[in-house]
Parts: sequence; C-alpha cells; structure tokens
Amino acid sequence: MSNVLTLMSVSSDIINTIDEMCIPCGSLDNTYMIPNFPRNLYNDTSKIVRIPVTRDEELRLRRMGFLKNHLPTHDKIAIYIVRKTLIVKVPETGEEITIKPGIYLCNGNTRRLWYSENPKYMPKTDLVVDVYDVNDSQQFLDIYYTYDSSDSQENTAQKIQGAISLLGLNVTSTKAKSGGFSTALDISYGDKTVSAIGKVASFREEIELIDNVGIFDADKELQFQTLFATCLIAAKHWGSPEKQKDRMISGLQFIANAKPDGGSLDGDKWDGLTAMCYEIFNPGKKNWIPEGMLKKTSFATQKPQMNFFLYCFGKYMSSQKIDKTKGFKPSNWETTFSDISKVVNKSLI
Repeated sequence: MSNVLTLMSVSSDIINTIDEMCIPCGSLDNTYMIPNFPRNLYNDTSKIVRIPVTRDEELRLRRMGFLKNHLPTHDKIAIYIVRKTLIVKVPETGEEITIKPGIYLCNGNTRRLWYSENPKYMPKTDLVVDVYDVNDSQQFLDIYYTYDSSDSQENTAQKIQGAISLLGLNVTSTKAKSGGFSTALDISYGDKTVSAIGKVASFREEIELIDNVGIFDADKELQFQTLFATCLIAAKHWGSPEKQKDRMISGLQFIANAKPDGGSLDGDKWDGLTAMCYEIFNPGKKNWIPEGMLKKTSFATQKPQMNFFLYCFGKYMSSQKIDKTKGFKPSNWETTFSDISKVVNKSLI
C-alpha cells in the first residue's frame, strides 16, 4: 500500500508542478504552452513518463545524428497531463489499456533517449512545450496519432512498433520489435484500412508465437513477407485444439530451422513443409510458384504464394505426404488462401 501511495504522491506533485508552469493558449480550454521548460525536468523519466504507444526509440537512434547540430526546433516537445486513470479501448478488439495519472511525453521521446546516450551534445537551453490536458481515452490516442504519428512522420512499421509497445507484446527479435512484418500483417488481416493497433491486437498471440519459435530470425532466404503472413495465418487457423496446436508449433519450428543445404529430400513423397522449403530455396526448379512471384508483395503476386504455402502447411497438418514429382499441382491449391482466410476472418474483430 505504501508503494501505491508514493506513486500517487509523485504523480500529484508533478501534475501540480506542470500546472503552475502552464499558460493557456488558443481557444481550447485544455491546451497550454510552457515557454521555458527546464531541461532537467524533461530528462527525468520518473516524472515525465514515456508515452506507452510511441514507436521503439532505440531503433531510431542511429538516425538521430543531426541532433549534434543544435537547432531551435530540437527544443520543441509536447506533453500530456492525465489527471485520472484512463482506459484506452482498442476499437477493433475491445481490448482495454490502463493509463495511470501522470505526465506523459507525447513528442520528444527519441530525442530524450539520444541525448541521454550522447550527453556531450545535450543543449543547455530550456524547451518550449505544448501541453494537452487529456481526460478522454480516445483523445489520448487521437492527439498522439495526429501530432507525433502522422503519416508524414511515422510509417506503418513504426505504428506497429507503437502498437506492440501499447499492447505489451512479449517479442524479442529485431524484426518483430521494429515492426518489420507490416505487409505480412496486412495480408493476414485482409483489410489495410484497419489501424495498426487493431491488427496487432487481433494477431498478438500469433505474433508472439512466431517470434518465440524463431521465424523472424530464420535463414535469410526465409525472411520475406508472404512467408511471415503464412505463419501468422497458420498459427491462427490451427491454433486449437491443443493437440493440433502442438503440431502447428512443430511445423513453425521446422520452418524456422530450415536451411538451404539441410533436411532430407529422399523418397518419392514429401510432406508439405519439405515441399514449401524446397520451393523457397530452389526457385524455378519445380515452378510451383510462378516464376518471378516468389518473395514479391504486390497484390497480384500474393495469392499464388499464399495458396501454395498454406496448402503445404495444411498437408503437413494432416500428416499427408505427396508424390514430389506428380502430386503437387497448382489446381489443388488455387483457392486455399481464400478458403482459410474466410475461416480466420470470423475470429477477427
């Protein structure tokens, strides 16, 4: 209980401090500015808290060298005042995220981290701060997306970074943390207009699973969007009951550990995953995926790849081996992607 009281006291103290600095501006009664904001307060992460929906700052640090040459624009930041606990509800999934009272850094998170790691370049100037007094959960998201995460500043991968952070996904690979599977997520969800938060929330367990088994760290020849999408859809489609899920996970592990010179190609019949990996590592030799389409992401190339990959995964799931010379025919998988997507889509919100 004492820890809770301490936290409440800290948040109350910093809110009072910010209130005393604020100057009303504009015609809105919840918008302020602070013309001379102390840099030491900006640097204090215990008082000015990182906004949980922001992109992963560490992934952008190498591009922040321009801060070595200080300009006035580098001193402009934005913060939120949150006076009561907000429950941010993700529209597409209904998932609820708790935002506790305090002061949140809306814009300037990456700069703050870069300066902390490069203190000799940290300016001695005060900052100019836009302040938003936020008491509505939707406004909490809307201001961030129009201020710091507008399309002109933050691309789809970075929005996925923010969604992963906000939703608290447990991922470790650079590919996952950087949002480097954005096209795969679009393919899996089937609707590019849905927000990054909605898509990530709908596939959160599947993203964590394929990250955990090593799909995002597999051989470089396996690092492409349509295969990531295949794994996401397979994880969703064959994720229950438990016995089926166990086999599905074994299939993902097979893909994650596949190598161009590994695995047995003996026998007249292959299981689906052997055929899938053979096609990826030896494009054109079987021509199961039309020439020039493998690893491409344009709309016209997605379906031929997804049809074949999901057909192969399905054959693996049913423990069915097929003649490696005569058994794999495009006519057998021409509707597989569509058929499975219809089933998967029923589980998406």
